[in-house]
Amino acid sequence: MTDFHHNIFYYYRGAKRPDQEHNSQQNQKWDPQLEDNTTKALINTLEHCSPVVTRKLLEWLNITATDKPKFELQKMTIGERNIRRKSQRLLLGLVQKEGEDSICDRLEGPVDGDSRPDAWIYGEDYVVLIESKVGRTTSLDLNQMRCHSQKLQAGTQQLPRCKVRTWAKVHQFFVGILPELKGQNKWLVEQFTQYLEWKGMTDFTGFEEEMFDFFAHTDRDADTKQWVRDTMQSFAKKVLSRLKLFDDSYYQGYHVGNLGLKDDHCWVAFFGPNNQKFRDWAHQTISIYDYGLEVLVNVELKPVIDKLRKKINQDNRAFRETISKLPEPFSVQIEERKKIGPRRYDYYHIARLEGGVYKDPDPQPYGLKDPKSKGFDYIEPLLLKQIKLPYLSVRRRIDKKQVLELSKGEGDALVNCVVDVMKAFHPVVRYING
Repeated sequence: MTDFHHNIFYYYRGAKRPDQEHNSQQNQKWDPQLEDNTTKALINTLEHCSPVVTRKLLEWLNITATDKPKFELQKMTIGERNIRRKSQRLLLGLVQKEGEDSICDRLEGPVDGDSRPDAWIYGEDYVVLIESKVGRTTSLDLNQMRCHSQKLQAGTQQLPRCKVRTWAKVHQFFVGILPELKGQNKWLVEQFTQYLEWKGMTDFTGFEEEMFDFFAHTDRDADTKQWVRDTMQSFAKKVLSRLKLFDDSYYQGYHVGNLGLKDDHCWVAFFGPNNQKFRDWAHQTISIYDYGLEVLVNVELKPVIDKLRKKINQDNRAFRETISKLPEPFSVQIEERKKIGPRRYDYYHIARLEGGVYKDPDPQPYGLKDPKSKGFDYIEPLLLKQIKLPYLSVRRRIDKKQVLELSKGEGDALVNCVVDVMKAFHPVVRYING
């Protein structure tokens, strides 16, 4: 590997060099070093690829360029003479979260102090000033953007064009041109897109083998942990957008659980507009383990367990029919919660019954596809009497191999698969919540 490839690889994959170590656990908060490194990774990609890659990016931004572009990082200005004769001037904001486009309509107004742009791209008849923000809690600063705008007004009173693009859109652009690239251009762009994925700055693009390996290993690192959690966040966003079209009274938000270095899974729960205290209601959850994904209806805390107990006591036939009508494969799992401290519980596995009807050696229906099944005769006493604090879940497992296969092609097939499971499970949620 050449010195250039060696150095740029660190920028892209986020590896810690001795002279560049930073706390990657904070990458969802404002981290100036991460912000600078992300912009630098973008400019490194463009600078070391052939000019055709930059021209494609400029074309994506509605700028026509025919000459070899020039680049600058963290410079107050590139000089008035490099700006004043340009007919194409663009102020470009790169952000992680959507919804900041309106800042482009407020660029006229007084400014306080000066500004230092994150990067410049310029050529014979164009100049692009880049302001970059990284993190879901950071936003473009109006005064800073007005200062930037004034720099681009050299020799004219006309405001420059302004665009705001998310890093996810930037990622989509580079992924889109990958099939056209070869050699070093392809290698560098691939590394940059992987860097954005590693840092959780893209839309959901699928799960990777290393995410499952994280839960299988005892020696875990914080970077991978954050990568897993960020991927669950972007996955949940795509799933929710499709669930809203199905039933927005039950699916309006999601919550990604905290992920510790010793946890055996990471989860995201979905809820409606009026039950932000989702743990008190039956709700749907997606969890990632070392063996794959599980989609489940979650009936956990005492308020929702009491609802279920009341339903079963009033009409256990309705409970049995709701479960037995679920499409296979599915399972019903029961655990016991035991309090070990203030708001702290241990969980003990009691039973997991698979859907399906088994006739041998017992001629009576045993699986959960028949309301008369002995499986229900076993479950109901556990829920009603034998376990003080039961935890019921209805589950569908999607094995790792299938998840990885469905993740190909930006993960849309996996999103569709999971949403179909959640739609199938929805009658259970509706039945319990009433």
